[in-house]
Amino acid sequence: MESPPVLLFFNNFPPSNKNGGTVLIRRLLDGYPREKLIALTSTLSTVGPINPPWCRVHVEFPSVQDWGSRAIWRLKGLVNRLKGLVNWLMLPVVAFYATRMMRRYSVQAIASVSAGTFFLAAAMAARWMNVPWVLIVHDDWVPIVSNAVPGPRWFFDFLFRAAVRRADHILVVSVGMQEKLRVEYGVESEVQMPATEPWDLTPPASAEGQRDVLKILYSGNGWAAMDSLNLLVRIVREQTLRRQGLPDLELHMYAPWNLDPDPGIKQHGWVSEKELRRQIAAAEILFLPYSFENEFQAFTRTSFPAKAADYLASGRAILVIGPRDSTTARYVNQYHCAELVTELSEDGLVRALTRLASGEEYRRGLGLKAQQAFALNHDIVRQQERFFELLNHLVNEKANRGTPAAQTNMRQGKPHQSIPPA
Repeated sequence: MESPPVLLFFNNFPPSNKNGGTVLIRRLLDGYPREKLIALTSTLSTVGPINPPWCRVHVEFPSVQDWGSRAIWRLKGLVNRLKGLVNWLMLPVVAFYATRMMRRYSVQAIASVSAGTFFLAAAMAARWMNVPWVLIVHDDWVPIVSNAVPGPRWFFDFLFRAAVRRADHILVVSVGMQEKLRVEYGVESEVQMPATEPWDLTPPASAEGQRDVLKILYSGNGWAAMDSLNLLVRIVREQTLRRQGLPDLELHMYAPWNLDPDPGIKQHGWVSEKELRRQIAAAEILFLPYSFENEFQAFTRTSFPAKAADYLASGRAILVIGPRDSTTARYVNQYHCAELVTELSEDGLVRALTRLASGEEYRRGLGLKAQQAFALNHDIVRQQERFFELLNHLVNEKANRGTPAAQTNMRQGKPHQSIPPA
């Protein structure tokens, strides 16, 4: 395979294990040659030193910091808004600084994520330097930023539209996000779902322990999922399955917050990726909830959680609850790789839990289908290879546009070579 080009990762946050988005980026860039990877990120999103170093050069551009907790509340709110405005106004300066880095290190391509603001500066730098820019879209940026930053929604929509239309190639996390970009912004994109390295394709044996207890695991921050998660918590507290003569549920929570104590709920807090993988392998059921509330519709129709790749790779039975038009529900209907509940109903969730609790063979069958879906869509090695191929193609295409033959084709209205399919 052709060696990948020198890449500038121009982004607010560096790759890390901090949250789903940073995990996906870390996994994608793990295979990139260190000597060909340059990074420009923000001090607002720093996660500390990463060892071993993940890139050749990592520069953190200074951003105006938030006030500490001792600040006077009213004054703090006003000043922080002004500081946020300064950060936005500094974007052309950030872009100009990036061009200096690009010249110094002979950068051939840029990659960014549509989170924070640096991807807007990356669009400027890519245009000024005439290098290809790949934009990765994990979440719906417009409603997120319009809720966090004062200003009319149409303005943020205008900025996002200009950015996605400037990108040379867009990678999206789901088919739902691909449809949204096509319909609302008139741009095409390529689906790149969350990925991880393959697990052993043989489903692990059931976890040892009490046969009258079924271990169900939830991992996440609860955002856009609390109504469905609370429904499961209520079923566990009331011991609904035990009253029907089935194994009781023991819910293991890996979340950055705590619920009221209950014998059936084990709260572990936030753990490392390695530890979470070990706990996933020890569970019988993996719970993946989505919200049914109207305010989260845009999110549920476009997002695809990073942990889903690990769930699918593990070979454990997965229980999904979410709206029928959510990305995960559509995915399960396509690959039949999980137990699916499409209504916020205690009866519906209890019926699904009853099917999962009634037979190990049924859970094993779901686990095999999950691993088959993983092999088709979520192998990180294949995604890394595709990423290298894509960058090389974009760099070569950009270089060929300057040749006399390419300029003749452009004057005659002939198309450029298309990007090879994934």
